[in-house]
Amino acid sequence: MKEGTFVADFIGGFTYLGGRKSLIRHVASIGRFCAIAQNVTMGQVEHPTDFLSAHPIFEGEFEWQQLAAFRDRNAAWIEKAATLYGAHIAGRAEKIVIGNDVWIGEGALIRRGVTVGDGAVIGSRAVVVKDVPPYAIVGGVPARILRYRFEPTIVAELLRLKWWNYGVSALEGVDFTDIDQALTMIDRNIVSGQAVPYAGKLAHIDAEDKVTLCRFDTASGWLAPIADPSAPDSCYLEVELGG
Repeated sequence: MKEGTFVADFIGGFTYLGGRKSLIRHVASIGRFCAIAQNVTMGQVEHPTDFLSAHPIFEGEFEWQQLAAFRDRNAAWIEKAATLYGAHIAGRAEKIVIGNDVWIGEGALIRRGVTVGDGAVIGSRAVVVKDVPPYAIVGGVPARILRYRFEPTIVAELLRLKWWNYGVSALEGVDFTDIDQALTMIDRNIVSGQAVPYAGKLAHIDAEDKVTLCRFDTASGWLAPIADPSAPDSCYLEVELGG
């Protein structure tokens, strides 16, 4: 993970992301083996486009002292705007979900509430405003499907195998340049038991950037620090460590 701003509930193992201008927020999860370039923006706050002004001051967001008298005289209208704005964005309140093995190009923007399927590719500077199907390649403003990485039968098999659930153990003997051979070997590794489900250590990162290595506690159904049996009350960011 490089420099940037990140507010996510979970980031899977073997994923890399970041850069000084990266702003990733309002994210539920980012899967394993994702390649996310720098300057990517996810989950930025949205403004109303059908109000007189898109400025949040008219929804009571800022308490600037020089406007105190104005706010007092127009409190009812500001309250109405705030209520309608809340209802307006309710449909975009869902967090972003990024699947596994996803490549997001430099400078892409992903709107709140979007789900990006496993294996998808988002082109540089694309503006993604709706869900992206698994293994689709999208680009443009707004982003649209350009093509799929593989034929439907291959996509279906990749989604059945879910090789990322096994870390790299499912990839022994795989020719990464030959998708047909890769599918055959991955299936063989899983059926033979050579591929073992991967469960990496979890690094819990709080809002003050304090890092605590954690394990999943089956009794509580939550994370517990490895050095401390008591689970943290809340999580700012969880990163699954690869390798």
